[in-house]
Formats: sequence, structure tokens, C-alpha cells
Amino acid sequence: MNVLGAAETSGVLGIHSADHSTMVPLPRTRAVMVIAATVCVFSGSCARNPKLIAVIPRSCGTVLWEPEHAGVTHLAYKNGLQVYWNAPPREDDVEGQIALLDQVVGRSPSGIILTPDETLPLRTPVRRIVSRGLPMVVVGTNLGIAPTSKLSYVLNDDAAGGEMAARRLGNILKGSGSVAILGLNPQLTGIRDRERALENTLGKEFPNIHVVARRLGYYSVPQEQQTAEDLLNSGPAVDAIVALSTSSTRGAYYALVEFGKARAIKLIGFDQDLIPPLRTGGLDSVIMQRTYDMGHTAMTLMLAQLRGEGTPGVTVLPPILMTRDNLDTPEIYRQLTADWWKTE
Repeated sequence: MNVLGAAETSGVLGIHSADHSTMVPLPRTRAVMVIAATVCVFSGSCARNPKLIAVIPRSCGTVLWEPEHAGVTHLAYKNGLQVYWNAPPREDDVEGQIALLDQVVGRSPSGIILTPDETLPLRTPVRRIVSRGLPMVVVGTNLGIAPTSKLSYVLNDDAAGGEMAARRLGNILKGSGSVAILGLNPQLTGIRDRERALENTLGKEFPNIHVVARRLGYYSVPQEQQTAEDLLNSGPAVDAIVALSTSSTRGAYYALVEFGKARAIKLIGFDQDLIPPLRTGGLDSVIMQRTYDMGHTAMTLMLAQLRGEGTPGVTVLPPILMTRDNLDTPEIYRQLTADWWKTE
């Protein structure tokens, strides 16, 4: 589990990255605030911190999820709240995420914002938390638990993302060609929604674009790369690849580079992580989640819950098609914001 650590370096405190490989400098006063919040959560020194919100994403230190961190903290600090942000070192460590969730709950924060690694395993822990009356906002995955006054959802519109990918395929393939879909994951409802909407839209609007290969996904980039290389080496010929996750996008890109086909075969990815190849053409586009806005919205709902106000049960935010043409726009820049100390 990621543990906060502080060190004196030229009068600036630091915080360890998720893998403990780097020390990110923090201003002294804010670092003390974060460390104090962590001590309160993971030691017996405080029975309750009424100003602490625990946020557990799928992973820390990534292009995809650090903007959620920024979105949460920008609003939390304006309202006098502290934020504890932590996740297991791997997105596939479901047991680690559940253990971290239980540990946080045991120290009674004022509320929890959770982005589940998987759907089914997190249902029981979340039901247990909500039954205790602890305010909770679930980000990114609909767990199939009905919203209540203490449980709200902030979701990416994954079906809209699948439709967006299909229409991008129709545009770049001019309505005809063959496609492989990588990164299928039955454990995440959002991935299933993306794939279903992608294929349904292709069937209705682009009947001459055919899906000729489908491959299950992995959290490991090397495994995803191997899957993509096997497809390129011995699978059916394809004109384009749609990768449904960050790891499958990165794995597919590496495989295309390895085979010298990064421009010949178009690649559409999901969930911002691999961005530089958008400028060079090695990656056609990415269907990006508004993770900054998701974090900001989650904190808005949390504040309303803490005040006893009514909240919408489910808030759905549309994704954005990120391409070389709009990469430097303010809309994209906002969703890539990772400066979580900066106030709004």
C-alpha cells in the first residue's frame, strides 16, 4: 500500500509516488496538512476527522486519474476539507483496493469517493459502507447498487464513447474496411458498454466496416502488446484497431511500432494515457474521459451529501474525441490538469 513519507529537501517536504521511486516536492504547509490527514486515517491518534474526505481511485500518478485528484482537491480546499488520496500500485489489485477501502472506513472519514477496479467484487464492501450511513460517491463504474441519499454515481458515458469510436472509424476508413477490437473486459461494465455501442453503431451506420477480430484485455501492457503482436502476425488483416482501455491502447501502439505499421493501421484508443503519438500520427485518436470534471462533480455531490441536501443519483458526463487537431485546446487542457494544489 502507498504510504506517505516526508523529507527535508531545501526547506520543502516531499511525498512518495505510488511506487516509492520518486519524491515529489510539496510546499511545507500543504505537505504538513496532507501528512496530518494521513496520520489521522491510519493511526489511532484521532477517532474521527470531520474534515477528511478519502478518495480511492483505480491507480495513482497516471494521466487518466490524476486529473480526478485535481478536480476533487480544488473544490475540497475551497470548502475547508482535507483529501486523502491513495490506491493500490496496480489496477488489477482488487483485493488491495478492498483492503484499503476497509482500512479507510475503520478510521471514520466524513466521506469516501471511490473508483472501483472491478464491478462485482466491490458491491459488498460498498453496500456495507452505505448501510452505515457514510456518504459515498462512486466514480466511473455503475456497481448495480441503487443510489440513495448516501450513495451517488459519477459516470463516463461509455456508450457514447463507443458510438464516437465507430463514427471516427467511419470517417478515417471512408465507410469500408476491417477492424480488430482489443481490451475486452467482462469485469467492467463500462468496457462492455463501449464494445456493444461500437459494434451496434458500426452495424447501423457503416455496414461495410466489419469487426474481424476481438481479443480479451489485460491490465498488463506487455500482455496487451503480445496480444496485439499475435494479431498482427497471424490474425486476419485489419485496417484499424480499436483499443478499449489504457493498457490495450499502449500495447497496441507498441506492437504497431514493432511491426512498422503505426501509420498503415489506424489506432483509436480509449482513456487518455498515451498522448505524444497523437502529434506524430502513430495514434489516430483517443476517446478521453473527463476525469477532472468527474472528480469535481464527485466532490460537489459529496459536499451536498454532507450538508444533507438532495443529490442526483447518477450523473453522466460525455467523453471527448481527442485528436491532433484539438490536442492543445482549453477543453482538453482542463481534463489533463494534474496540479492538485492549485486552487480554482
